[in-house]
Amino acid sequence: MKQASHADPAIDPRRWLSLSIVILATFMVVLDTFIVNVALPSIEEGLHADFAKLQLVVAAYVLGYAVLLVTGGRLGDLFGRKTMFLIGVAGFVAASAWCGIAGSAEMLIAARIAQGVSAAAMVPQVLSIIQVMFPAEEKGRALGIYGGVLGLGAIAGQIAGGLLLRADWWGLGWRLVFLVNIPVGIAAFVAALLLLRESRAPERKRLDFVGVGLLTIGLGLFIYPLVVGREEGWPLWTFISLVAALPVIAGFVRYENGLLRRGASPLLPMALFRDRSFRIGMIIALAFYSGNAALYLILSIFMQIGRGAEPLQSAYAFIPMGIGFFSASLLGPRLKKRWGNRVLLAGATIMAVGYLLIIAVSGGLSGLGLGELFVPLLLAGIGQGAVASPLIHTVLAGVQGPHAGAASGVLSTFTQVAQALGIAAIGTLYQSLQDHFASGGETLGEASIDTMRWSLAVIIALAALTFLLLASLGRKRRAGSSHAAGTEPAA
Repeated sequence: MKQASHADPAIDPRRWLSLSIVILATFMVVLDTFIVNVALPSIEEGLHADFAKLQLVVAAYVLGYAVLLVTGGRLGDLFGRKTMFLIGVAGFVAASAWCGIAGSAEMLIAARIAQGVSAAAMVPQVLSIIQVMFPAEEKGRALGIYGGVLGLGAIAGQIAGGLLLRADWWGLGWRLVFLVNIPVGIAAFVAALLLLRESRAPERKRLDFVGVGLLTIGLGLFIYPLVVGREEGWPLWTFISLVAALPVIAGFVRYENGLLRRGASPLLPMALFRDRSFRIGMIIALAFYSGNAALYLILSIFMQIGRGAEPLQSAYAFIPMGIGFFSASLLGPRLKKRWGNRVLLAGATIMAVGYLLIIAVSGGLSGLGLGELFVPLLLAGIGQGAVASPLIHTVLAGVQGPHAGAASGVLSTFTQVAQALGIAAIGTLYQSLQDHFASGGETLGEASIDTMRWSLAVIIALAALTFLLLASLGRKRRAGSSHAAGTEPAA
């Protein structure tokens, strides 16, 4: 066995310090996805914004982020991952300052789009940098830390938003949730400038501008109605937009395959999807992340509307989930080395058990129910963490260096689309069930509990689908390993 990995001059001796820098920037991006939710009432009052504009304050960031992730990953392959990371961090800091000084809802929406575009330039580089910076034996651990930070960012965003609003330093109010990014971003930029090594794909080819346009339009048509449709009441234009997205995305795939046949450089190498692990991994990401995003949404609504919690109190409910997620994310890759795919299967099972326990204890909640929900949410977080970080490594394991940026962008895009799907579909179901049970004569508390139970049943079904897909992936890999062992000549 090769033991000289740490002495290899190609391996960056400062890789773990560099990892902390890129993960700090990632944490900032994830934090900003969730921190704004707590501040919406203050933004409504401060900018005299109606509810539609508040929805766009949230949606603009997701849209700018999701539709350009693949493009951001490809730009890193072509022009340098460190370069694109620095551009993304600098843009994010500038856009955060713009958000903080916005004098109108329209200006804030424009600044949030700029934040999302900057995040799309930054985030795909993180996975690519991890892929090229770490040797194989350390990659799983690095991705485990990355996955754990993603989970913490989602939970910390809600808590940090509540704390900043309560602090109200210098009377800045809601503006603090954006301005807090400036010192963090500047520190990440300076450290990355000094520590990160530059890397890019071996061959520098022209950027596929037609592919960028088709993919951006297609994803925009698909994601925008998912993000705003629920609040708009699902008017006809949302369904027209969803249908129109399909031929645009199909045209993108056909155009990219044509470039590949001609020997040109496509934005998205379709060869990525020839790898069965990558292909199934994308479907697993859709099932897994849609359920997780929906859980964050419905649990927050349940705590605030059903149990009467303040925003900061409802954020406390996510603490046990964050503890479980982060702990399992750190241990998951290490356990996967020993136990293989069974770790992910165990994680999906524990996650489903946690959800079932939430259903079991919900009828007997006293007060806010933080004590009764602690163990179920802790188990749910452990299960999520045991799946999330090993899944990233599993999906990207077969991707070669030249396509690392594109693969990272695709994975990040699928994650964002899955979250939009989960929030739109299960969020709509939650509201519909709440109205149904309330109209049947139940009290608000009773209707909230029944609504939570039925919504969790859908999320449990997604956890079961995640389990089945992981099991299928594991069987195929074992079959492939057996075949290889049977055909390999003896030493």
